[in-house]
Amino acid sequence: MTDSANPKRRNLWKILFGVSLALNLLIVGALGGAFMRKGKGPTANHLASGFLYMRALDFKDKRALRKEILRNKDGRKLAKDRNQASYNSAVVIIKGHPFDRAAFENLLDEQAKHAKLRQSLTRRALVNHIEKMTKEERLIYAQRLKAVSYTHLRAHETEADLVCRLLLE
Repeated sequence: MTDSANPKRRNLWKILFGVSLALNLLIVGALGGAFMRKGKGPTANHLASGFLYMRALDFKDKRALRKEILRNKDGRKLAKDRNQASYNSAVVIIKGHPFDRAAFENLLDEQAKHAKLRQSLTRRALVNHIEKMTKEERLIYAQRLKAVSYTHLRAHETEADLVCRLLLE
């Protein structure tokens, strides 16, 4: 009996081919990601923005905090409308000739001010949420925060940072 006549043998080859292809794609993806990330230094902006603090919360806490943040529907609607108007103004300024640098810088400053306000409200909600945690919940949260921040910052290391860290450990 030949290989082509045995359907079980053909299916085995198909499975092996599929597994081989999946492994090759995984390796190429990992290498591609490593090359694309190479040269980017650590980014402390994530720490300042609260990204890691939110990421360290468990699902239940994230949902409760999200409800707290989204509670003010009228304020969110106003902010959404203001953002849309602001970006429409940006498009008008960018299309204008000659380019009005001062108007565009003022618009960016206004957008930054509103973003900082939203960030402040979110930060306040996070602090209030952590304050309501029991001591045990805060300890668990602190452990998750430590793990998340360590993993996240390691993802942004450059070769120089890695060498320094290895020398210090």
